[in-house]
Amino acid sequence: MQLGRVIAPDTFVLERRLKAPIERVWSYFVDGEKRARWFTGGDTLSANGQTFSILFAHHNITDEKPPERWKQMETGEFAMAGRVLAFDPPRLLAITWGDGDEHVSEVRFELMAAGEETLLTLTHSKVDTLGNVKDFAGGWTAHVETLAALLDGRSTNIFWASVVAAHEAYEHMS
Repeated sequence: MQLGRVIAPDTFVLERRLKAPIERVWSYFVDGEKRARWFTGGDTLSANGQTFSILFAHHNITDEKPPERWKQMETGEFAMAGRVLAFDPPRLLAITWGDGDEHVSEVRFELMAAGEETLLTLTHSKVDTLGNVKDFAGGWTAHVETLAALLDGRSTNIFWASVVAAHEAYEHMS
């Protein structure tokens, strides 16, 4: 598992080489059905300024049972609304994160072609607390690990194990 870096009290960055061409990787970020296999389902993202709804349903990602801390995710689903801040296929997607009474932060997915592979830079910024930055970092790391497995044709039944390992690693970072 490749870890990212907390680069500021409100910002996390994860860089990852994915073994798939940029167009294929892009489709797993914007197509709601494909995205549901590694992260969240919901609306397909198609334009700058678009409002959208995504659906967290981890049972679509893995057959593993979640650890006690995330037990509510076993069968539960929850939705979140957001807005597309930047849309430049197949290189850049930026969205708001959080809605309603939550603190709204921003997530930026930058893709760069590297032959038949793609370099992903994920930046989650404007997070309200360092604790939340580390919590998001653990989740993003596990989700990107799951995407890498999916693109490689490997099992995605690594998700919860990746969540636990990533959260432990980030909790111990200063």
